[in-house]
Amino acid sequence: MKKMNTKKSALALTVTAAIPFGTALAQQENTAVQELETTKVQATEEAGYKVDETSSVKLTQPIANTPRSINVISERLLEDQGITNLNDALRNVAGVSTFGGGEGGGGVVSASDKVTIRGFDARSNIYVDGIRDIAGYSRDTFNYEAVEVIKGGSGSLDGRSTGGGSVNLATKRARLEDFGAVSGRYDSFENARVTLDYNKKLSENVAGRLNLLYSDGGDFFDNGVEEYQTTGVAGSLLYKVNEATDINLDVFVMEQDNVPVLGLPFLTSAAAEATGQPEGPIDSGLWDEYYSVPGRDFEEVSTQMYTLVINHKVNDVVTLRSQTRFGSNEKESVIGRPWWNSGEEANLLNAERLQALDEETDLFVSQLDAILSLESGALKHRVVLGAEVAEEERTSFGVTANYTYVDGQGNVLEAPTINPFDLQNNVFVTGGTTHSGNDTSGDASTVALYLLDTIKVGEHLQVDINARYDDFDISGSACGRRSGCFDGLDAQDSYFSYGAAVSYMPTENGNIYLSHSNSKQPPGVALALSTNAAQNAVRPENAVTTELGVKWQFFNDQLLVSGAVFETTKDVVDSQNIEDGVTVYSLAGEQESIGYEVSVTGMLTDSLSISANYASLDTEVTQDTTADSIGNGLQASPDDTANIWVNYAAMDNKLNVGGGIYYNSGETYWRRNTAYFTVDSYTTLFLMASYQVTEDLKLQLNVDNLTDEEYVVDYSAKGHFRPGNPRSVAVFANYTF
Repeated sequence: MKKMNTKKSALALTVTAAIPFGTALAQQENTAVQELETTKVQATEEAGYKVDETSSVKLTQPIANTPRSINVISERLLEDQGITNLNDALRNVAGVSTFGGGEGGGGVVSASDKVTIRGFDARSNIYVDGIRDIAGYSRDTFNYEAVEVIKGGSGSLDGRSTGGGSVNLATKRARLEDFGAVSGRYDSFENARVTLDYNKKLSENVAGRLNLLYSDGGDFFDNGVEEYQTTGVAGSLLYKVNEATDINLDVFVMEQDNVPVLGLPFLTSAAAEATGQPEGPIDSGLWDEYYSVPGRDFEEVSTQMYTLVINHKVNDVVTLRSQTRFGSNEKESVIGRPWWNSGEEANLLNAERLQALDEETDLFVSQLDAILSLESGALKHRVVLGAEVAEEERTSFGVTANYTYVDGQGNVLEAPTINPFDLQNNVFVTGGTTHSGNDTSGDASTVALYLLDTIKVGEHLQVDINARYDDFDISGSACGRRSGCFDGLDAQDSYFSYGAAVSYMPTENGNIYLSHSNSKQPPGVALALSTNAAQNAVRPENAVTTELGVKWQFFNDQLLVSGAVFETTKDVVDSQNIEDGVTVYSLAGEQESIGYEVSVTGMLTDSLSISANYASLDTEVTQDTTADSIGNGLQASPDDTANIWVNYAAMDNKLNVGGGIYYNSGETYWRRNTAYFTVDSYTTLFLMASYQVTEDLKLQLNVDNLTDEEYVVDYSAKGHFRPGNPRSVAVFANYTF
């Protein structure tokens, strides 16, 4: 095992030291752990920022008694921080990064959500209510009441997975009560946002809920072009047939019409030599310029989901749950890539470089779960027996750019360029894109069976045993820039995922556990096959996680303190060239992530709430057929990440003030065995104040990146980067009725 790096920042040490200090102050008297309801429709109410349960029926125990690292970002925390999207929400979870995706880990900056957990790409491990979400868009939080991050090997919970963990979004669903709220937001990025959340009890056994969103703006660096417009409609209908049966129908439709900026120019060594400017990100004084072609770039995204959930309590022992979803995502975009020329014009950007996408994704998923409560002598079983059937299909259409570039006088430019240091003579464009016929498609089917059993042995011992069997088959076509196009590609495999844990609970409020679990990642996990049939035939990659952790509740279970040490080892596909130009693919590579993390969530006093966590990661390539790769780090895995958010509510509950700190020790962007760029450590500060003007009206002020810290959040080896957002001020008004 590689020795962990013990160098920590002052902030990281502060977070770590705060945990035993809080423990020493804690009261030892706690209420007994409550039995879970058989059917979980939504997460339980939180004490401060603490959520007692996840929304998953597969995790039958309270979070404090679940033997794995779980972070839940509650609706209240999202509201206090003024968060409206998934990326910003995940800054509350140490060890999770929302950058560093793309080709080779750092080759292409993407405008869609990208998530890395403990150093492993998790973009294909984002779920909505326990169903794998369709990829290819940026997720807004207007219709979600919690963001749940489950770390470590989760194959027995979710199916195919990359090994670091998963993210689940819990939908706002109808309840048998009346409430409503309308809110408005405006910030210094010119974002205007209006939302409505209205729940109505229509009869004794029927209720409906409507969530609406409209937002427009997002000129983060005041370049005068960047803009993001989102319209969302989400409806939920609850029909409680009787005391034993209820039915939920959910509808989600979101349209996004954007003019995004993929990145700003990054001066490579060649560009630095040609321009006489320092190597690295272009000077921050030029971040407010537009480095693409006006009138050409756009992004249109349409996402739809229709979900039917049926819960039926057969008796005191057995409850059944059925969940079925149809979903689709369509995305079409043309986004400029600030890409340096070569040769005599190496000091200029190539105006024709762009990222053009036209993708369609469809899914059908149906899950059937039986939740059983069994007792036999001193043993108590909580069993989930389930099956899942899924059909997923994605087509990425080949796109040909048919643009004519002209200068300000209308003269046609044969080789259009942009001078990033003198943008007076902008390039303009006419034309559009067409389909080339070089499409890449993947049509995947999954049939799975799973069994999860939580066994309580007396008052102090708990044993968890999980198992899942997947039969995964994907077929389709693939086109490569150099390899050409291939039809009739196929990858099929059946694989077994497992998880086991032992928990010792010395007191009613404490849990010490040891867990061991794995995840399998077959070829085509992101619904795309390789053009090389031999690569598609490789067995699934296997990631194994071992975790030793402790969870303790204090202050009458209002504060949860957690800590864990872990190790994940993953076998990955590697290639080796042999005689006659033949390339052999095998699971010859290995990656490793080891580390530890601590978190504190809940209420320190009746007026003081806290959400804080810290993670230390040590990641590297431990085996590779290319010797130069051994010792390289993994993408998007800073050594240290930490965050603290504290909120104080005045005694009259009218005034709330809060603030937080996010720390990142820095990131190295790897591609093709090269560390292209290293981001220095950075710290960002956040402030909030809200005032309850009347019983129904609340005003709120949020300041993000208070010190206007300049830092890089994404990088492309091709010569562009994405900076973190500058300081912003947002004002909110929320009216309840």
